Amino acid sequence: MKAKSTNVELEIPSFGTIKNPIGQMDSEHDFEGEAFRKIAKLSDNYNPPSNACNTYKVTYAKLKEFEEDLHFHIHLENNILFKKAIELEEELFA
Repeated sequence: MKAKSTNVELEIPSFGTIKNPIGQMDSEHDFEGEAFRKIAKLSDNYNPPSNACNTYKVTYAKLKEFEEDLHFHIHLENNILFKKAIELEEELFA
């Protein structure tokens, strides 16, 4: 954004296009999504057994909270940040 606002010419980065690291992060997002689908399945969708102690219940609640935060993080990156980064790169290197 700074280069765009100040009309500074940028060199092509060593990783090539921004789509390369974004592709890697997309793969990581898929991996983590699958991992949490497995955790949710193993934990009965984060529902502790009726005889669970408080520590067990809190652990399940924190895992569910973490998964929700992770999904929000992934949503922000995949649907907002990555798209804007690609658009900006296309403007700067057009």
